[in-house]
This record gives sequence, structure tokens and C-alpha cells, in this order.
Amino acid sequence: MRLVNVGMAAALVLLLIGCAAPDPVPTPVAEPSPVKGAPAGPLTCGDLVSGAHLAAAMTGSDAIAPEPVRAIRPTDAFDAVEIAAAGGLGCSWRVGEAPTTFYARGADVAYLTVEVLPDAAEQWQPAWAGDAPSDDTLDISGIKVSTAVGESGWQLTAPVGDAWVAMRLSAPGLGTTGTRYDGLPPEEVLARLGAVAESVFGAVEEATPAQLAWPAAASQRQGDAVCNGGLDPQAVGMALDTTFTEAEVDDPTTRAPQSFEEAVAGASRSYSCDYLTDSQRGPRISVVHGAGVFFDLLGQYDVSTAFAPLDLSAVAGASGADAAIVALVTDGPSSPVLMRVGDSVYEITSHDGATAVAEAILAQIR
Repeated sequence: MRLVNVGMAAALVLLLIGCAAPDPVPTPVAEPSPVKGAPAGPLTCGDLVSGAHLAAAMTGSDAIAPEPVRAIRPTDAFDAVEIAAAGGLGCSWRVGEAPTTFYARGADVAYLTVEVLPDAAEQWQPAWAGDAPSDDTLDISGIKVSTAVGESGWQLTAPVGDAWVAMRLSAPGLGTTGTRYDGLPPEEVLARLGAVAESVFGAVEEATPAQLAWPAAASQRQGDAVCNGGLDPQAVGMALDTTFTEAEVDDPTTRAPQSFEEAVAGASRSYSCDYLTDSQRGPRISVVHGAGVFFDLLGQYDVSTAFAPLDLSAVAGASGADAAIVALVTDGPSSPVLMRVGDSVYEITSHDGATAVAEAILAQIR
């Protein structure tokens, strides 16, 4: 039998008590760190695609990488206001010389456009090839993409997450005067555009809802589309010294969209009025209410070089906030005219007298 020294045992107990584990300290919960480089607010055009991707896609048959610059194709001026009013993101770039007239068709000029319309994936429709939907598709990052190639350029469109994404590479001289892509297989150019799409799709898929929440028109049209007030047929007819017997309303909100453009028009709640006589069609006037703040987009290249300011000071009741620009042309009537009156933006397209029609609209409203 072993004898235990009482003094040693007491010392051991005291030692064990002194080494007891302290009370547990609560571990703080770490806040999630933001992803490095991720934008805090809505995505920008630079977040969708890099300059290197753009240059590669827009390189012509000379194999020399261009330097794309941000620019709106002049014929897309009203479209740029519409997609902004719809709460979407419109991005476009140009290579080649900036046009100095509305119908300029420089052989070296090309535009690449990327547009994102949030919450529109369920409305998605394929790209159009001529006057019918295209049956051609590509698989890009696991997404089935509709494609079309023709005189309007190269198109890609797809539902990405909850958004509808549309892309277009166009050159004004396609099918006529020639372009920087002459001699390149159309499939090669389409594949380059596909590389841009892969970058865009990735950015949209990874975006948070807040990053897809772009500013929209603050006060969109709520009621029916009507051609009265500033769009009254009698006033428009007087401006052109004619009589219009009817005004047809084209309201995209009354039908399911058949194209990306129709989806944007519906989301912005824009509409158009076509004026008719007994024998012919007159001007077409499109309007998007609540989009006045987006008129300033039209100060960018290439709208700023292909349009000129229109003086409205002689119109009775015109205010300093009213503004208009008119297309620069070398032959024929100056058309279209884009105009801001109050919080609405108008596009007036007419074979003759677009400026007189714009002034008549302003006079009726004021």
C-alpha cells in the first residue's frame, strides 16, 4: 500500500485550480468583406466589358487593333433615351472617324452596342434576321444565345439571370459602300462578339439586385397613349400646311414584345403617333414621358457631331429648360428632330418640316 504525502497532495490540488481554463470569451461574428474590385453601386459599361475585349471584337480585316471610344450611333439617339427611361443600361462604342452628318457612312466606322434590360428575361425573344426571327444559336457560358448576321450587322441576344441582354456590332456601310470587316468570314466576327458576350453575361449573372438597379424615368406615362395636346393632328397638319385625317397610335404596352426594342419601348412606356392624309403617311412622332433628365445623354459623341442645336427662343411660351437638336444632313430635309419639353422627350421624323412640327408641338404644350 502506497502512502500519499498529504502536503504534496494539497499542493497538487492548488496547482490544478490555478491552471483551470478561463471562462469562454464570445467570438465576434465577422462582417462579410466586400469583393475586391466589385462596384458598390449599379454596374457601369466598364464593369461589363474591358477595352481589350472591345478592341478585339472591333478589329477589322487589317488586323490592327483599334481604340474604341464611347459614342452613341446617331440613328440610335432616341433609343438611348428610351432604355435609360426604362431603367436599363445602354452602352455603345465607336471605332473610326466620328460622323459629321446624320447619314454619314464612313467605310472605317463601326459601332458596338451592349444593352441590359432588368427583369425582362421572361419576355425574351430571339434576334431578328431580316423580317423573321432567327433560328441560329450559340452556346456561351452555358447560355443559349440567339444570333443573326445580315446587313444590319451581327446580333446576339439572350436571357441572362432575370435580365434580357442584347448586343449588336454594326457598320453603316454594310451591304453598300463597304466596311472595315470586308473580307472577314462573318462567323469569325460573330465569334469575337461572343467573347464580349461572355464577359457581359458573367458580370450580369454575378451582379446583385442593387447592381442592376439603374435610374429610370421618375414619372412614366400611366394612362392610355393618345395623340392629342401637343400631338394634336390639326396642329401638326397646320405646321406642314396640310390636313391629317387620322392619327394612328402605336403603343407597345398593349402587346407582348417581339424584339428587344419593343421590350424597351414597353418598359419605358413610350409610344408613337403616325399622321395620315387620305392618300399618304405624314410624320411619325414618338414620345417618352418622364425622361427629360435623360435628354442630356444626347450631348455625347456621336449625337453631338451629327446633330446641331435648334433655336426655340422664337416659339411663344418656350422656357429655358426646353431644348432641341436637329440632324445635320447634306441633302434633303433636316430630320429627325429630338426635343425636350418639360419632363418629356420627343422624336419627330418627317419627310419635310420636322423643325416646324417640333415648334408646333412646343407651342401647343406651352
